[in-house]
Amino acid sequence: MQENNLNNENNDIIENSEMDMSNFESMLEESLTTPAKGNIVRGNIVQINGDDVLVNIGFKTEGIIDLSEFKQDGEANINVGDEVEAMIVAESGGGGHVRLSKKMLQFQEDWQNLLVAYEKEKPVAVKIVNFNDKGFQGKFGEVNVFILNNHIDTRNRVKKSDFYMNKVFNCKILKIDRRNKTALASRKLYLIESHQEEKEKFFKDVQEGDKLKGTVKTIKNYGAFVNLGPVDGFLHKNNISWGVVKHPGKLLEVDDPVEVKVLNVDHENNKIEVGIKQLSDDPWNSVREKYPEESVVSGNVVTRKRKGYVIEVEPGVDAIIPDEELSWVKSEKVQLNSGDRVEGKVLGYDDERKKIKISLKLLTDNPWNTLKDKHPEGSVVKGKVVNITDFGVFVDFGAMIDGLVRKSDISWTKEIDDLNSLYSVGDEIEAKILKIDPKRERISLGVKQLEKDPWREADKILPSGKVVEAEISDVNKDGVEVKLPRELKGFIPVKELDVEKVNPEDKFKAGETIKAVVLKIDKRKRNVLLSVKKYKMDSEKREVKEYMKQFDAEDSSFNLGNLIKDQIKDIDN
Repeated sequence: MQENNLNNENNDIIENSEMDMSNFESMLEESLTTPAKGNIVRGNIVQINGDDVLVNIGFKTEGIIDLSEFKQDGEANINVGDEVEAMIVAESGGGGHVRLSKKMLQFQEDWQNLLVAYEKEKPVAVKIVNFNDKGFQGKFGEVNVFILNNHIDTRNRVKKSDFYMNKVFNCKILKIDRRNKTALASRKLYLIESHQEEKEKFFKDVQEGDKLKGTVKTIKNYGAFVNLGPVDGFLHKNNISWGVVKHPGKLLEVDDPVEVKVLNVDHENNKIEVGIKQLSDDPWNSVREKYPEESVVSGNVVTRKRKGYVIEVEPGVDAIIPDEELSWVKSEKVQLNSGDRVEGKVLGYDDERKKIKISLKLLTDNPWNTLKDKHPEGSVVKGKVVNITDFGVFVDFGAMIDGLVRKSDISWTKEIDDLNSLYSVGDEIEAKILKIDPKRERISLGVKQLEKDPWREADKILPSGKVVEAEISDVNKDGVEVKLPRELKGFIPVKELDVEKVNPEDKFKAGETIKAVVLKIDKRKRNVLLSVKKYKMDSEKREVKEYMKQFDAEDSSFNLGNLIKDQIKDIDN
């Protein structure tokens, strides 16, 4: 009986165990076939029905994903049988399909990655999808990220809003909104920090003599700035070319790619100076070999300096023409224009300023040497009056420069006050070359020298004691001026006008004639001194002498004493 009871118990245990196992399997199957929100599932596409994509996820019911979640650029590139992974977001009631989302799953991954980047202060890639008056709406994967207007770019580089649309930029996360799972970011902060890191690395690695590649960023009149990546290098205009650079804009343009050599690195101020010409040999090193002294070189005028012109013989080799080497005639204003082609003879080299010294005039004959042969001093020339001044007349007689007839060389005897009364521009005149002075570049002419100087023969023409009859030319309180032969001038002082004191202006007038005796000739002062008083006294003496001769002829006993007695008697009577 006990055995029976034991068997019965065993049977009950087995039966109960079978019932428990059946319940467990049922519960397990039910748990496996019951979807839970937030679970991640994997399955295969079994059907694409309109805007729904059905996915077999191993449950009693299938999952549905909206077709829009598969679209990229408007196209959904999927096929039946493709495997997908998604998150359960909802379950339809009454045994309906399970609602799935690929984007929600991606959002969770993106959100976690965003949190990690924020904690580690790492940048994230944000795609700009929209903008408004406050800023730009972006996406980090499926997470919404907002960028304020003043954080989209650095201050000097902000562009129009359309420029940033649909572009991806690295940004720094500024703030996390865990409740709404959004973030605030700054592209500007990322640019500043990354630029600073690149800049520090650049100055840590760069050395003088390095060759770098960059692009021309800006051009100034004194040089250019070259973008070398994290920094801008300064390129002085004198380091662009070995030749003269008047303005960098003639050789460079903005955005031109250039290769440069590092000339100087200022680590303290984070500045760098670069050069282009230093990448090639200095052409000045071979200038003596290519352009020896006495050789003839040619080039184009580059610029005008204070004491000459700069000529570009070849790129990097310049010559200078001093003003005194432009022409044999120093007073000649030789003017060269930029771009003029000229030739000159090499005189020497200025190594300090790296300039060849050349001469234009040495390629022509010195006209001063031929002038004296063609027109020696003392020769007579004919020419035209080209200018009249207060001090003389300039005459063009075919020489390299005009000759000057000074006022004092017009006449031996006349004092010319106004040369315009004698000459007009264009008049042809004849003159004698008095002196040629190459050093002072002067040619002196004379008109009066065509005739003999009458003052040299004045003592022969007007010997002392000679009586002349002259026309009065001027009367003043000091005396009377008269005209003499050969256009000589004479003067009669007041004391020599009469035996008695007279006022010249009361007694004499210009144009009248007067007789006088030559007293003295002053050749140095070119004047003849005359006397009316002496003429009268001499005339009286001559009259007395003639009168006495009459008495001597009538009575030999007549004497002066008798004559005086007779005159006394006449007075008494």
